[in-house]
Amino acid sequence: MNVIVQGQLINIFKTADFTNKETGEVKEGKVKLQLMCQSILNNNERKNELFDITVPNEKISEFENKIGEQVDVKCSFFTNGNITFFGI
Repeated sequence: MNVIVQGQLINIFKTADFTNKETGEVKEGKVKLQLMCQSILNNNERKNELFDITVPNEKISEFENKIGEQVDVKCSFFTNGNITFFGI
């Protein structure tokens, strides 16, 4: 299932490279978008949440000039207690 996550693009950053301790293989860090998303609670109060969404390197150019703007990010997700979104 795919979803669209909508929010204000706050930042774009790359995580640190990762070195596998057993093999010594270095994996490049992932690029993430930080989106401030707003939801309305049952009592009609508004709640802001910051989501870090991993996106493929080839998608970064779509977002580089949109910091501070509302954006839509097509995502898939998985959960293990918390929901984790990743751009597709």
